[in-house]
Amino acid sequence: MPFPDPALPDSALPAQALTARQPSDGTAWPDAVAEGSTSEVQPRRETPRHESGNGTSANLQGRDGHLAPKTPRVLHLDVDAFLASVEQALHPELRGKPVIVGGLPHERNLVMSCSYEARAAGVRAGMRLAEAARLCPRGVFRRGDSQAAASVRQRIADLLGTLSPRVEIASIDDFFVDLAGTVRALGPAFEAAERVRARILAEVQVPVTIGIATSKSLARIAGKLAKPGGVAEILPGHERAFLRQLPLHHVPGAGGRMGDELLRLGIRTAGDLALVPREMVWSTFGRAGLVLQARAAGLDDEPVEPSHEWTATGERRERTPQSLRRDSTFEPEEGRRDIVEAMLVYLIERAAHRLRSSKLAARSLVVRLQYVDTRTRYGRAGSADDDDPFTHAEARAKLSPPSQRTDELLTRACELLRSLPRRRALVKRVGIELSGLQRCVAQQGLLFDSAEATAQTQVDAVMDKLRARHGFGGVLRGTSFLLAEGREKTGDGFVLRTPSLNQ
Repeated sequence: MPFPDPALPDSALPAQALTARQPSDGTAWPDAVAEGSTSEVQPRRETPRHESGNGTSANLQGRDGHLAPKTPRVLHLDVDAFLASVEQALHPELRGKPVIVGGLPHERNLVMSCSYEARAAGVRAGMRLAEAARLCPRGVFRRGDSQAAASVRQRIADLLGTLSPRVEIASIDDFFVDLAGTVRALGPAFEAAERVRARILAEVQVPVTIGIATSKSLARIAGKLAKPGGVAEILPGHERAFLRQLPLHHVPGAGGRMGDELLRLGIRTAGDLALVPREMVWSTFGRAGLVLQARAAGLDDEPVEPSHEWTATGERRERTPQSLRRDSTFEPEEGRRDIVEAMLVYLIERAAHRLRSSKLAARSLVVRLQYVDTRTRYGRAGSADDDDPFTHAEARAKLSPPSQRTDELLTRACELLRSLPRRRALVKRVGIELSGLQRCVAQQGLLFDSAEATAQTQVDAVMDKLRARHGFGGVLRGTSFLLAEGREKTGDGFVLRTPSLNQ
C-alpha cells in the first residue's frame, strides 16, 4: 500500500490512518483492535520490503522518504507480559504454558504478571494467587527473578540503542526511541521496528509490541492496538482521522474514576472529548482533564528524554536519575527484626554499589516498612490504602555532605529503621530510597577526612573491584548472610522478590 499523501484532508483518507502488522505466528488481533475498528483503523497484512543489505531503504520515496526532515517519529516498545516472559526466556520448557508470576498458590500475595495463556483462563495482574489457581489449575506459578528481569531490560535498551542514541527507559518494561532524522540510516520507521522486534525475539527471547507515531502518547496508543507481539504505526498527518472514533479507554489517563465519569456524560470516543469546551473540562476534571483532552486531540509535545548521555571524552553513561529505590517483599511475612535489618543492609549495599558505579552521591535517605494489615474493612482484610499509617511507616534523613559510602549509609539506615514504631504485625516489605542525587566527578576533601572515613572509602573501592571480578554475590557482609535461609543465591546476589526491580 503506497504511503498516503499528507496534503489531503483527514476525511479523504480514513482507511489509511494506521498501518499494522500481525505477529508472525498468526496470532489473532486482540479485542482492542476489534473495538476500535472503524474506518480509521484497519490492520495491514502486507508491507513492501527493502532489499538493501545494510537496512537502508532502496527507495526512500515509499513510506517515509518524502517526510520533512524534522517530522517527529517516536517508537514505543512494550514487552508483552514482562515478568512472565522473562520466566519463559529463562526456562524454555515453560513456553506455551500458562505462567503466573507473584508466588506460589498457597501464599498470600497478588499476581504480578501472567502469560497470555493464563489470561485466556481469566487470570489478571492484581488478582490473588489463590483465585488465579482456582481459575487456572494447570498454571505454572513462579516467584520471579528480579536480577534476570533487570538484565533483560538492559539488553533490550542496548539493542534499541542501535536504532538511535535517544532511548528513554520509561519503566521496567516499556521504552521510547526518537527516530526523527534516521530514515537514511535505517529506512522507514515501520521496517526498522520490525527488524528490532525480530532481533529482540531472537537474542533476548522475549516478545515485544511496538507502536510508532509522531508523539509519545500516540505511539503508546498504537502499541496497545497491536498487542500482543505486533507492530502498528499511526501515519503522520492523519492523527485526527485516527483519533476521531477511537474508544476513549485507549487514551492514556482515561481510566479509573475520570473514565467512568466521562462515559456517564456520554463521552465515549477521543473525538467526543476533543470537541468539549476547555472551560467545561477544566471545571469538571481540573488540570488532569485538560491533559487528557490534549491527548485525545493528538496534542503531545513531550520529548523523548534519553536515559543515557555522552561525555566530552566520548564515554556513554547513564543520566543522573532523580532517585534510586530498592525494595523487597518477604514471603512469608517476617516477624524477626534481625532478618528485616539484614534485608535492609543488603538493599543499602546494592544501592551504594550502584551510586559508586554511576559516580553519584545522595543527599537524602528514606527507609520504608510495610506491615500486614489484619484488620477487617468492608468485610475483608488487607484493604488498606497505600498511604494507610497503620500498614506503612517511613523515616527520612538528610545526608550532609552527600554520601556514597556504604558504612555511612548503613549507619543512617539502621538508625531510621530503629526509630520507626514497632507494631504487633508481621513485616511484608522493606525498602529504601536515595534522593537528591548528584554527580561526583572526583573524591574531594579526602585530605580533611578522618582516617576512619578514608579507610572506609578504600574498603568500598576494594569491594567494588572484587564484585566486578566475582559478581556481587561473591562478596557479602556478614549481616547479609542471615538472608541465606530460604533464599537462593547466585553470582549476582540473592534472588529477591520482583519489587526490588524499581530504580
